[in-house]
Amino acid sequence: MNASWHDLLANLGVLAVFLSVWTHLRDRLNDLSPRLRVGALALLTSCGVLALMLLPFEIQDGIFADLRSTLIALSGFFGGPIVGVITGLVAGAYRMWLGGAGWWAGIIGIGTATLIGTIGHFVVRTRGPRRADVVILAAAVAAAGVLGFFLLPQAMWATIIPEVGLPIATLVFVSTVLAGFAMIQEMRRAEAAEANLMYRAVFDALPDPLNAKDASGKFLAANPATAALMLAGTADALIGRTDFDFYPVETARHFRDDEIRIMAAGVATAIEQRLVHRDGTNGWLSTLKAPLRNHRGEIVGLLTLNRDITDRKRLEDEIAESRNRLSDALANMADGLVLFDRDRRLVFCNEQYLALFPKTADVRVPGARLRDILLLSLARGEQAGVENGEAEQWIQAVYAAMDALGDREIQTQDGRWLHARIRPTADGGALSLMSDITAAKSAARALAQMNERLETLARTDGLTGLVNRRSFDETLVREVGRAARHGTSVGLILVDIDKFKPFNDTYGHPAGDECLRAVSKCFRETLKRPGDLVARYGGEELAALLPDTTCDGAIQVGEAVRAAVRDLNIVHAGSEKGAVTVSIGVSAFEQPDIGGHDLLLKRADEALYAAKAAGRDCVRSWRPPVRIAPLRKVVGSR
Repeated sequence: MNASWHDLLANLGVLAVFLSVWTHLRDRLNDLSPRLRVGALALLTSCGVLALMLLPFEIQDGIFADLRSTLIALSGFFGGPIVGVITGLVAGAYRMWLGGAGWWAGIIGIGTATLIGTIGHFVVRTRGPRRADVVILAAAVAAAGVLGFFLLPQAMWATIIPEVGLPIATLVFVSTVLAGFAMIQEMRRAEAAEANLMYRAVFDALPDPLNAKDASGKFLAANPATAALMLAGTADALIGRTDFDFYPVETARHFRDDEIRIMAAGVATAIEQRLVHRDGTNGWLSTLKAPLRNHRGEIVGLLTLNRDITDRKRLEDEIAESRNRLSDALANMADGLVLFDRDRRLVFCNEQYLALFPKTADVRVPGARLRDILLLSLARGEQAGVENGEAEQWIQAVYAAMDALGDREIQTQDGRWLHARIRPTADGGALSLMSDITAAKSAARALAQMNERLETLARTDGLTGLVNRRSFDETLVREVGRAARHGTSVGLILVDIDKFKPFNDTYGHPAGDECLRAVSKCFRETLKRPGDLVARYGGEELAALLPDTTCDGAIQVGEAVRAAVRDLNIVHAGSEKGAVTVSIGVSAFEQPDIGGHDLLLKRADEALYAAKAAGRDCVRSWRPPVRIAPLRKVVGSR
């Protein structure tokens, strides 16, 4: 019986050796090509199963067993179908070579273990093996081994199963569970080690200083960037030491006070810290400190991430004076920042953004859908410029704008204007920077109105309020061109106040200005059509442009103007008329008498000259000159 125990222990030893070799060769096997890796595993498991079969243990007198089923099933389960099949074939071939009673039952048991291991591999290959899977595998292999005894003659298995089969099944189950658990544990250890290597590589490659300290302030881990920041040479030089070993006492004490305060609060905190080295150099750090906790939730240290913001601080100092000067102008220009993910759910927003939308600030929280926010903005009367029935179209336009780089303006019901600068992110999200541009909008509107006013003043005569000659000349050219294109007519009236210089000499220039204003007003009010244009053409000379008016129509208007001025009854002692009167010249641009605006103006001026020559206070129009036939010399006959 002692020999049997020795053989059983030998089987277990073979399994242990197999697991040890598998463990030590795992990383090297993973470096091989897929074919070589499968071949190496198959060779390893085949040698292991042969070793088990060479060391059988005696269950009863003349009845031997081994743990080959365990290794065959595990080879297929962990190594894959090819490894399992090769191992099964090697074991089967060796069993056939051994021969003896029940060899075919052994072959069937080997095949069953191979099949069970292979099936198990396909079941767990997408998610990885678990301990529960190993237990099920062990139970299946043990049960299959017992079922194999039923292939023996009934006289044999009726006695063997209770006395031999069940002990063997128990050994197979236990050995499979133990070996499987050990392999899973090793796989997890290897995965954890690989993950740790990856994390360490990331940790060391970080450009920003990152370190971990225990509760007393001693360094537990640090990356090279931390060593460079602290002028420590290497990261290993920091381990087990504190800030007091590298910084002046005052600086180190300040850092330690911050650490104690943050660990007491128990929450991650971002702060800015003044940095002073022992060599006198200094700078600024933007620091994020987060408490480290053990599995019981107790704070056992602190994780610190530093960023050197010395350049930023220096720049802030340089522009501090300019910032003070601009503080008043920038008081109402605080920007709001909001980030939406690819599904258009709010990821982050700052307080300035919420302040821009006070009526919906309560729903603009992380996780909120943009569509819901927009609908509530309409329902609560925050968004302006969206008519009833256009909500869906507006929402689609907002979504489309977030897909591309660009700017858009938003108007609110309370009269504010917001400017949004939209920048799509690499992951399909959208980042928007929003500014209140209400003041800028108002300033732009005021500037436009001022420019319009200046334009009006530039085209208006300051004394009479009529348009000036420059504006009149531009309109004359435009109207004559329009009439030429469309085959219509344009009438032109030139008005001159009779003997205006004697009026000024007699009554003074202020009275002359008042007279000119009165005549201008009378002229303007006499013309009834909106399209008619009255202008101050010269000193005491006025002009009127009458679109779509023939020469006869212009004469009628001129007569009405002359009579209206006469009815003003402005006393003029220097005129034989006894009152202020006007002389009027009329011309017209008519088809087919084609001519330009210069000709039209020349003719009106000639007509005005004719009115003055006719005694003033009258209207004359330009007429084509009458051609007089030359007299013939009559020669009489004698």
